[in-house]
Amino acid sequence: MKTAGVFSGADSNISWVLRACAVMLTTLVVGINSAAAQTAAPSPPSIGAVLREVPPDLWHFISWDTATVLSIGGGAALVGHIWDDDLADEIETNVSLNDAMSPGHTYGAFTVQALIGVGLYTGGWFAKKERLARTGGDIMRAQVLGQIYVQALKYTVRRERPDQSNHQSFPSGHSASAFATAGVLQRHYGWKAGVPATVVAAYVATARVHDNKHYLSDVIFGAAMGIAAERTVTLHAGRYSVNLAPSAGPSRVGMVAVVHLRSWPVD
Repeated sequence: MKTAGVFSGADSNISWVLRACAVMLTTLVVGINSAAAQTAAPSPPSIGAVLREVPPDLWHFISWDTATVLSIGGGAALVGHIWDDDLADEIETNVSLNDAMSPGHTYGAFTVQALIGVGLYTGGWFAKKERLARTGGDIMRAQVLGQIYVQALKYTVRRERPDQSNHQSFPSGHSASAFATAGVLQRHYGWKAGVPATVVAAYVATARVHDNKHYLSDVIFGAAMGIAAERTVTLHAGRYSVNLAPSAGPSRVGMVAVVHLRSWPVD
């Protein structure tokens, strides 16, 4: 009986030690996980990382997604083409909105839109706000990508402007730039930023028609080019994954694709 008591006491001590070790290990694991979570917090991308994504963008632009967007834009542009000449004649006789529309030409310029991207990227980089920096980086990339293809089309189609100043009317570069920025803001910050930016982009397109620099069909297809550029930049940035799973039914067998978008951290 005495021997059993000794072993009983030893077992109790061992049990207490094991419990203490378990508590210590749990605390240690939690601490390590917390530190790892803090270390893994996303940081703003370097300017080099942003620029390295530009060449692949040129290739990614040629995709079914772009074809779908430009098909819709092309169809809308064909409908708008019906009113091209009538609207241009009406604009020439209506000068009451000249002052109200003049800022649209400045805001929609490629240089201004690119500087908006530079400003957002710089602010996000210095403030260590990853989403803001990536927004600025995506705007810069969308501007470069959109204008490369827009300018290629301009010099291929060579449509004369309504004011007969040159043969670079189709598509509208200002509209492409403004809608590309609006799309990026929508993608990163939702409708609260996307809706106002889209309204401003529509204002830019209206200003270009009003100033007799573009036909209605020019700005419609330009907007589609900007949207396609934005989608190329944001959908091919490693921020989504696609999982395929088999699907079977009573009379069919196939595959189901599930797209998982990465959520953005709150700054």
